Amino acid sequence: MGVACIDPIILNELINEVLVKSTILSSDKSFVEGLTPRQAHIVMLLDKGSYRNGDLAARLGIEPSTLTRLLDPLVKNGVVSRNLNPDNRREILIQLTEHGLGMLQELHGKMLHVCNAVLEKVPDDDMDRVEAGIRALLHAFKQTTFHGI
Repeated sequence: MGVACIDPIILNELINEVLVKSTILSSDKSFVEGLTPRQAHIVMLLDKGSYRNGDLAARLGIEPSTLTRLLDPLVKNGVVSRNLNPDNRREILIQLTEHGLGMLQELHGKMLHVCNAVLEKVPDDDMDRVEAGIRALLHAFKQTTFHGI
């Protein structure tokens, strides 16, 4: 499926540039004051609604106990809530609070700023091809799982 035609090093460089430019790789700062990069990632994932603890841990590729440690300061600071699932009282649902939704909105705004700055550098004549390529890569990423890397 086209892998032989595209040098994977180019994709690696793209991913690295995204990480560097978005400051995701920095160890203690993120786009939003008060959130580490990992916490910002959690907030962005919770944009889709509520998650069960185990499902969110799996989505992040971490153990549930690690997720608990990551969530504790977010709960303490009123960013996320943990509540019993009304349909299954043995499960805990994690979701953003109103404060967390505000942080999410700030994260989205800053990410859009970065994306717009990058897209401004793309020549108009290339924009349709770039968008098609991004959509294809996004689809491929969503269908790919990584185990044991």
